[in-house]
Amino acid sequence: METSTILKIPKLQFWEPRRNLPSKSSKKNIERDFTIDFARVYISQIKSLHYKTTRTEVNFAREIPVNGFGIADFIAVFFDPKKLKDNKQLSNVIDFSQITKPVIRAFELKISNWRKALMQAYRYKYFADVSIVVLPPETLKTASRYINTFKAIKVGLWGFSDNTSQIIPLFTPRPTKPFEPKHKPRVIQMIAKASKFQHFV
Repeated sequence: METSTILKIPKLQFWEPRRNLPSKSSKKNIERDFTIDFARVYISQIKSLHYKTTRTEVNFAREIPVNGFGIADFIAVFFDPKKLKDNKQLSNVIDFSQITKPVIRAFELKISNWRKALMQAYRYKYFADVSIVVLPPETLKTASRYINTFKAIKVGLWGFSDNTSQIIPLFTPRPTKPFEPKHKPRVIQMIAKASKFQHFV
């Protein structure tokens, strides 16, 4: 689909020494490409994947570091644009959050190690309303045997085929309040910086 191939998925620029390790570059590149492919397809299919939501406006970015909780591969912030009708330019992220009641969806993508993905995605629940693991079909088949574990800790399990551009949602948890909501505004601020989101300054 044309939209998904040309959509730019912004990345937050930050300094991290371990990114210079050459031994990990090949694997990281594969997972980076997998993440970007997924993000493009996800954005193009948001209406069908979240057809019940009233939060139809979305801003997104990849590789978002949240102190103590790792680096999220991809994060999307959803909000209702109608609630900004009388507040087109808000003064700060706190006002934005109080008025629009945004929902943060954080995604952890892995090619093979689904257990590690599950552990990392669980940590995202400290700042995100929804946390989801995304795996290629062959890894999804193995992880799906443990679907009850994902359900028990309310971490979503999706598959994604970059060959067919198909997203397979096996389990999608409902949005719930993050374990530590105080981190949510900071994450929204980072998404705003990466995506040039302009609803607050």
